[in-house]
Amino acid sequence: MKKHKVTLVKGYQVASGLANDLQFPNGTISAQTPFFKTLGLCLDGFFSATLNVKFNCQKIALSKADYSFQNVKWHSDIPAEDFKFYYCQIWFKNTAYNGFIYQPQIKTKVAHFQPENQLELLAPYIKNITYGDTLHISSNSIVLHYQ
Repeated sequence: MKKHKVTLVKGYQVASGLANDLQFPNGTISAQTPFFKTLGLCLDGFFSATLNVKFNCQKIALSKADYSFQNVKWHSDIPAEDFKFYYCQIWFKNTAYNGFIYQPQIKTKVAHFQPENQLELLAPYIKNITYGDTLHISSNSIVLHYQ
């Protein structure tokens, strides 16, 4: 698998709960995790937030998902959403972490859209990581488009 160099960027902070959004006091990941577990994806050991990473390209496409869930009604005030997850490895300071590319599907997502050259990652807690840090991501699913 090819390693892609990416930069950690600040997201909306809704996934982690740091946005102080009263609708998601503990964050969206914390709220969604039990639903994913019921559907067969256990995220125990993963930090309840996403890492937002920016690629040096115009657009990212993702091929076959490792997990795909449709019509997940994870919040009483939000319409059901579709989600896809792709295995990945994340390298930070010469340490590899197993993770997932987390992708709520645009056709069902209601807010907090990402630029076409960014992905959200789920990973275990990574100590001393900060915005602007360089990471490397590998996944058989990533296809970069430069034009």
